[in-house]
Amino acid sequence: MQSRTFLRPMGCATLLAASCFAPLATAQSPSSNPPPSVNDTWLAQTARMYYSSEAAGLKGFDCGVRPDWRALYASQNNGQVSAADEAKITLLSSVRIVFHGRMDSGAIMDWNLPERQLDSDQTALLNQMRDALNQTLQGFMQFWTPFIERQVVPDSSSGLEITTADDGSRKVHLLASNIELFETFDSGSILRQYNVVMTGTKVDLTPTYSPSDHGLLITHFHAFIRPVKEAQKAQEMNVEVGYQWIEGFPIPAHLGMNVEGVAGLNFAFENCTVQH
Repeated sequence: MQSRTFLRPMGCATLLAASCFAPLATAQSPSSNPPPSVNDTWLAQTARMYYSSEAAGLKGFDCGVRPDWRALYASQNNGQVSAADEAKITLLSSVRIVFHGRMDSGAIMDWNLPERQLDSDQTALLNQMRDALNQTLQGFMQFWTPFIERQVVPDSSSGLEITTADDGSRKVHLLASNIELFETFDSGSILRQYNVVMTGTKVDLTPTYSPSDHGLLITHFHAFIRPVKEAQKAQEMNVEVGYQWIEGFPIPAHLGMNVEGVAGLNFAFENCTVQH
């Protein structure tokens, strides 16, 4: 039995999209910024350092997904797996999962159930884990896509405030009606901090890049997500991404996601094909 779930990015309201780099409503003071041509030159030079799936022509990818269910249950119980959990792991491992990621239109997940009679408890477990996996992969696509598409480096300095520190690092600031964005690039033009304030939410993200023959690839990010109202609980997440190159495109091969104080889940992406 197959169920198909649509995963769609939530766009700028959730993390970052190209449209986040909209012109500011008010002009920047010339005294606070270098001339626009200087900033545009720096942005163009910086962009060439990073891999861009859009420039490379990657439209999407299709992969089998194999979650490490044992690691999930162990992470929730101080590294221990009970006999009851063993039965759940066996059941979950019988589900065949296929992920269809599309760079510009979200994703679809196929959840193929085993051909066997299921009782109500088993059905409830499978439905719960299917929904949890949907949310996890959706969150990954929302975080990963802007970085792999190089949207984090604006095409133009128009509407942005860009300041340069004495050590050569730069800060990019965008203020729009419903979002405020800060980016910090070090003296080597590597993005080190991404901070955004949206309606009701603050996101502080620290990316880590690794070199490749085709430009810098994001391989880790630490995200600290908290409501604007400090009394509400914050969420901390670490994500590790390992890559496989399929027809010259970097596709996730291994994905590790850990939500502090909640759980950790690792995935393997297998038998992948690409759309271009």
